[in-house]
Amino acid sequence: MDLQQLRLAVAACDYGSFGRAAEVLSIKHTVLSRSVGQLEHLVGTSLFDRSSGGIKPTLAGRAVLRIARLILEQVDALVDTGVSNGRGESGLLTIGFCTSISTGNLRATIGELKKLLPRLELATMERSRFGLMTALRNGTVDVVVSPGRLPSKDTRSLLLWSERILISLPQDHCLAAREIIYWTDLRKRKDPSK
Repeated sequence: MDLQQLRLAVAACDYGSFGRAAEVLSIKHTVLSRSVGQLEHLVGTSLFDRSSGGIKPTLAGRAVLRIARLILEQVDALVDTGVSNGRGESGLLTIGFCTSISTGNLRATIGELKKLLPRLELATMERSRFGLMTALRNGTVDVVVSPGRLPSKDTRSLLLWSERILISLPQDHCLAAREIIYWTDLRKRKDPSK
């Protein structure tokens, strides 16, 4: 028994005629009829009452065709799952992070990803930077989102976005008058008050 026999028998039932089903499927009537005959031989009973007006499923045929439809739906779902997982459109994606996702770009990005790929199941894992790198190496997480670069020889880092970080300084601090302060400005100073 093969899936093609099931598909052709279901199509014949749906169209009420071997001829109409064969025409719609662009195959020869004899090919469809032979395939249904082989299926009937395998299941040990006639699936259709045949007449000049077309075909109707027998009692046994209705039971067999009901199961055939379920099998075909499951096979189609299996193929669809494989294809969509292969394209990254479904499956499980685990995102590791070490910052809050309650606000900001990470939360917005995850929200957009869920809209774009609704069949993709997303999981998150919050850990320390070291814990995230360990999880990435052992496959516990698929991707890590972290402020700054995570040094590792066996991974690749990409810049996703840059965020403004606010700093509070006393009014008389030498950097207080600046509109923008860079991290390097802070590192250069041994005494942060100067």
